[in-house]
Amino acid sequence: MSKPESMHEETTSKPMDVTSQRVPVTEEESKLICRKTDQTILLVLIWVYFLQILDKSVLGYGATFGLQADTGLTGNEYSLIGSIGPIAQLAWQPFSSFLIVKVPHKILMPSLCLGWGIAQACMAACYNFRTLMAARFFLGLFEAGCLPLFGVITSQWYLRSEQPLRIAAWYSTNGLATIVAAALSYGLAQINSNVLFPWQM
Repeated sequence: MSKPESMHEETTSKPMDVTSQRVPVTEEESKLICRKTDQTILLVLIWVYFLQILDKSVLGYGATFGLQADTGLTGNEYSLIGSIGPIAQLAWQPFSSFLIVKVPHKILMPSLCLGWGIAQACMAACYNFRTLMAARFFLGLFEAGCLPLFGVITSQWYLRSEQPLRIAAWYSTNGLATIVAAALSYGLAQINSNVLFPWQM
């Protein structure tokens, strides 16, 4: 009776010993791992954050091309539409924190991207204040978890000394996305259509 128990204790203790051991990595190997991570993880973070900022700036450029008049916005309705996204982000942050811990990142990030992509596409179908409020609310809701998730992913995949430069890399797309959004909005608004308004392009 005592032998199986000792065998069980031995087998359960071995994996703990293996996982507790640190694997020695040379400086060259560390740089190689960092380059590989940049080519996969960092590129994804840069591209996704670029798209997120691109979506946020669409409302302002839409107003430049007649969104307020075409949807019949009056008074402070446009200001409310601009504010509902951050309000949704603030309200959803506790749930985002829970999802970041419970849901694998490879599932959570594509789900968030799909959700805010659908919400942004639905904005082109909006025709009044209520529909715009709904579209922007869900856009803010799905974007709520992105920035915290990016911070968690960066801290998991990079050493502390490597993190500031990587955070600066994906966060710097904030300005780049604003420049690209202005050019895209201007170019698309020049398309003549009998079906879509310029801000819907």
